[in-house]
Amino acid sequence: MTGTGPWRPPERTDDPSERADGRPESPAGPVPDDVHSAWGLWLAATGFALVGMLLNAATSRFGDLPPATRDAFRDAVETAGSTDISIEALFGMARIVGAVLAVLVSVVTVWLAFRLRAGKGWARTMLDIVAIFLVVDAVSVVIGVFGGVAVAGERGEIVTFVVISLQILAGLCAATAVWRQHTAEAMKFTTGGGARAGE
Repeated sequence: MTGTGPWRPPERTDDPSERADGRPESPAGPVPDDVHSAWGLWLAATGFALVGMLLNAATSRFGDLPPATRDAFRDAVETAGSTDISIEALFGMARIVGAVLAVLVSVVTVWLAFRLRAGKGWARTMLDIVAIFLVVDAVSVVIGVFGGVAVAGERGEIVTFVVISLQILAGLCAATAVWRQHTAEAMKFTTGGGARAGE
């Protein structure tokens, strides 16, 4: 054995995708705290909304709908000429379609949240649109509760309370996420500034 000098420990090769605090680092550079918070809030909002929509689809009954909505549904069925299938059966099919759409929208929202954390400005814009729907839904639920429109119906008061709470929480998380992703630090990170500007 031929020595070329004193033994030295091998050099440490840090993973460029990890920061010293364990937080992931995107190709755009270190993820700002506001963007990381917005990312977490979007995951929470998606979880609340998905559970609420699935629970609503699984427990809602045609008789629980407001009278105006029931009449509009019956009119639509009669206009379409669907006489071979009962209104309750069509309502059940609509619930299944709604549940499938809820899952698909949730998957897309989670993907957009990860794109936001990667510094994509277009993902921030798309999430702003998603937030509009969630906030409007939460506000309409609150108005329905105080206006006496939201009633327990056949599924019981506890399930109705849980569904309403999940919808409101989803709207609050989405609104807070929009605020965090539009701070100066977050905007700089997602519009070509930050670490990317110095490359």
